[in-house]
Amino acid sequence: MNRDVVKEPELSANAARVVGLARRSLGEMSHQQRTRGLLRVAERTASRRALRLSPFGAVALSVAVAAAGFVAVERWQRGAPSELLSYEVEGGVAAQDGSLQAGAASRPKLRFSDGTEVELAEGARAHVASVTGQGARVALDRGEVHAHVVHKSGTQWLFDAGPFVVTVTGTAFALAWAPEDERLDLRLENGAVTVNGPPSGEPIAMRAGQWLTVRLRTGEVLLRELGAQKGAEAAPSSAPPPEGGAELPGAPPERGAELPGAPPVGEPPAAPRAEAAAAPKRDWAGQLAAGQLDAIVDEAQRRGLDQTLAESSSAELSALADAARYTRRGDVARRALLAQRRRFPATQRAREAAFLLGRLAETQEGGAAALPWFETYLKEAPQGAYASEALGRKMEIVRRLHGDAQAEIVAREYLRRFPGGTYAQAARTLARTP
Repeated sequence: MNRDVVKEPELSANAARVVGLARRSLGEMSHQQRTRGLLRVAERTASRRALRLSPFGAVALSVAVAAAGFVAVERWQRGAPSELLSYEVEGGVAAQDGSLQAGAASRPKLRFSDGTEVELAEGARAHVASVTGQGARVALDRGEVHAHVVHKSGTQWLFDAGPFVVTVTGTAFALAWAPEDERLDLRLENGAVTVNGPPSGEPIAMRAGQWLTVRLRTGEVLLRELGAQKGAEAAPSSAPPPEGGAELPGAPPERGAELPGAPPVGEPPAAPRAEAAAAPKRDWAGQLAAGQLDAIVDEAQRRGLDQTLAESSSAELSALADAARYTRRGDVARRALLAQRRRFPATQRAREAAFLLGRLAETQEGGAAALPWFETYLKEAPQGAYASEALGRKMEIVRRLHGDAQAEIVAREYLRRFPGGTYAQAARTLARTP
């Protein structure tokens, strides 16, 4: 029998009004939701012998509870694996439309049953769009929120801000959206997030300690370290928006120069550490935060790129690579990243350089050149900030190079490790899972 044409019993006038009210307030259900609600309420009513309902009354109660999204039923079953998260509002009251508004004297905070907290700053307005057993979707209409998301297996949290979607597993961050200026700011304190939205055509992966600003009106994307000067927030950047968040094209490299572990062509040997320590100090991190990207690359080239790469500290190489990527000088970025891996191996920056080299290679030469770098990053940093993105890119490259059958293997690994990741839907399609 077609399950979608099963006839429901007729309801009494009162029961019909209850069901109608629930449906108007909360929307229609899928067949799966309806069935789940009927079964759970039936189980509850059967286990409570003191509760006496007529058959039609039981059906009415079942449909009403199912239409209401199972919130009451799920709270009865607190502790069950499929339990929906619950939340409460502290320091404020939700409006009739479910939104929260922070005033001068109130800073409402959303406390979720898994320990996650979302606090609204003064003037902010937000609302909870949906809740599941693995997380929730919070929409920021304007202003700033500070979130601490508790990481658990299968966690799936989304934060909407204008046209942007921030995908979170477990982290702490401050997210701000100014609709009148069309500006997004995200300051990531710990953990990792992925930001999807214009003007970038691909997700921007962020690691702990980074600050992202996107100005839609000018197409400007700026990613810098959190420790930068305060005045950097309003400083304009002369750099064009990066493609794919941070991985920008440049002149094509010599073939074979990007293979993991291989020394770059023409790269000078590592200088003694004493020489590096004696090199003049540069505030490239501050310049990067202030958007003075061209000045960083110009100074490096003026001093001589070979000497700069041999003498610069790890932090300076990172700033130079970022500035070069954002200003589309991929050749300089690649050499800085390779120098990072050669001179400071086994460090977090060196591991992240492998991922960024993969993105550069993919943009300039295609997936075949990028794949070894993504595999290197996944081997060196399986739990790293870019692991989800690297595995997702690997899946897409394998699909293009070797077909769906090979890509399905990677897709299943992706779903096992990142069931709520950016590439989860594409992975489900390849793995043929719902």
